[in-house]
Parts: sequence; structure tokens; C-alpha cells
Amino acid sequence: MVRFENVSMSYAANEVLHSLNLHIPEGKLVVLIGPSGCGKTTTLQLINRLIVPTEGKIFVNGRDISTVDPVELRRGIGYVIQEIGLFPHMTIRQNIEIVPKLLGWDEKRRLERTRELLKLVNLDEQYLNSYPANLSGGQQQRIGLLRALAAEPPIILMDEPFGALDPITRESLQDEIMALQRKLHKTIVFVTHDMDEAIKIADIIVLMKDGVIVQAASPEQLLSSPANEFVEQFIGRHRLYGAKLDTVRDVMKERVVSASPDMSLVESVALMERRQVPTLFLVDDGGRLLGQVSVEDIRACHRAQGVRLADVTHTPVSPVTPDDSAREVFDRMMGEHLDVLPVVDGQGLLIGIVTRSSMVKSLAQLVWKGDGNG
Repeated sequence: MVRFENVSMSYAANEVLHSLNLHIPEGKLVVLIGPSGCGKTTTLQLINRLIVPTEGKIFVNGRDISTVDPVELRRGIGYVIQEIGLFPHMTIRQNIEIVPKLLGWDEKRRLERTRELLKLVNLDEQYLNSYPANLSGGQQQRIGLLRALAAEPPIILMDEPFGALDPITRESLQDEIMALQRKLHKTIVFVTHDMDEAIKIADIIVLMKDGVIVQAASPEQLLSSPANEFVEQFIGRHRLYGAKLDTVRDVMKERVVSASPDMSLVESVALMERRQVPTLFLVDDGGRLLGQVSVEDIRACHRAQGVRLADVTHTPVSPVTPDDSAREVFDRMMGEHLDVLPVVDGQGLLIGIVTRSSMVKSLAQLVWKGDGNG
């Protein structure tokens, strides 16, 4: 989707990037992170030609972007910044519809798209005619994201979009961007200085220093196999597999979305949208786990009439218990490419879930809280 070939960037005698080679795969969320001045924001801005490299080439969808009109290029790339940048004199609807209007979409199509986007982030249509000043910081940032998504661009650039928000709002928006990514499969390039954030949301983390890439890897690979001493120091002194790991009880989430087998598909889809989850866990009247149904399972038979969740072919489920080793469960999730596992007690009652992102984050925190004796 995006490829850098021997890209260098200099300002006078100051070289910000040095012979950068980077491939950003289609449909992945790639996080650029590193110390201040490492070149992460410069790398981001090169993709939509806000700046032009001193040397090298950048390709988007196989096209050398130096040969593409910059206005045309930017209309196909969403851009979200920390300062949000909403126009205060425009309504929320007008802010969201800026690019579709420039592209010549008619009013009906623009309004349909705006309503669709508001539903994606659980904002009511009452906000359509409101102004940015009437919204909270978190709501404004959601609108900034929707504006970037409005014209359905395949690529979204995000430059520390949540950096100015309070921790609770920030975590909520991280959850939303992950849920949106599961639905939309955009190619997202995300700049942050927060390793917690990177580990939680990234498919690939690109760790930079002094204008070069030190390591590009999945969060799991970065934690378990740091490339050198700098990477170890940046993510913490302990390696993941050298740390003493806890049980599932210490890393599971008790907030789990369950449903009755008698629930209709329409009701189940509405529940999944409302709770922003891709999976429902089926339980009987006593709360015992019966199985799980993914959005893909539901999509396969959503046109059938009178279908209940009990009639849907369930995703095979093999639950874990609170006393299972967190490390063993982590290894299983990585080996089987699982995003979520249910947690049951001795009677088979559903008491929580373990997600890949929560597992990685919890293990990372364990690593970083080490006392240096491991």
C-alpha cells in the first residue's frame, strides 16, 4: 500500500531521515514511535506530500507520489491531527462533508454518508447541526476522525490524535479506533510517543531513532525479541519471556458481552454495534457458556428470515480458566491467531474474557514494572 525506497530528508545540514526503507501493508494499523526528533512525524507527512523528500521515492498503491498532483493525492488520504482542526464556523455536518463536497458528491449521498459515520462512533444525529464548541474534546476528536473517513479513503494518517485527551477518553478512543479498524480494514499510519498506546492498537510497531528504523515488528515480536539494546531500553529492561507471568485472573476483563441463543440476528447485530464488539458469547439461563458467534458467522446467514443465534454456525470455542497460566494462554493466542478467549469458572459459568490487546498490554506492564533483578 505505502512503500518508502531509500528516502532521506534534510533541512540544511540537519538530516532528519536517512535512507529509509519501509513497507506499510494494506489494511494494517502501523504505529510510528520513538524519541523526540527521531523522524516519525516527518515520515507521516511525507506520505501525503506535506513535505517532499530530499532523496528517494515514496509509492502509494504502486504510484510514485512525486508524479501525482498533491491535491488529488490528499483527497484520497485521510488526515487526523492532535489539534483536531475542525472549522469552528461550520456545523458538524459541514465539517464531516468537506472532502465529499469537494469531490462533487450530491447532497443526498453526503448526508447518508455522514449519518452512517455518526453511527460508527455512537454519536446521535442531533449533533449534525451543532458546532464544534458545543462538543467535548473527545467528541471533537471523533468528528475529526469521521471527517478523515468521510470520502472513504483507503489510507488514514493520524499524528498523535489522542495526545491532548484525558486518560479515560483516550482509552475509549483507542478502543473505538480498534473497533473501526476491524470493520473497515483501512491502512492506518499512526504516530505516538506512548508505548502503551502502540502496543494496544498496532498490528506493526515501527521504532525509530535518529532518522532510521531500529525495528519494525508486531507488538508481540517487539516485546519478546527486541533487536538491540536500544529497543530493550525503550520498551523496558526486562524481556517478555524473562519475566514472571501471572495467571489469567490478573489479565482478564470482566466486561463481557453475552447473549441468549434465542436472540434474533437483528437484535444481535444491534447489540454488537452498540457495544462495539465483533463477537458475542452465548450463555444459557444460568450463565453457562454455550459457544460464541462472530460477526462473520452472522453475516453468512443474515438474509435468512426468523433466524436466531442458536441457528447460526458457531465459531468453535475452547475456554480458559482464571487459574491458567497467562503466559501459556498468551502463547496459545499468538499461535492460533486468536483475538479473544472466554474465561469460565469451575461450573462453566462465563465470568470474563481475555483479548489479545489486553493480554499484550498487561504483560507489557508486568515487564516495565520489573525491579531489574530478572
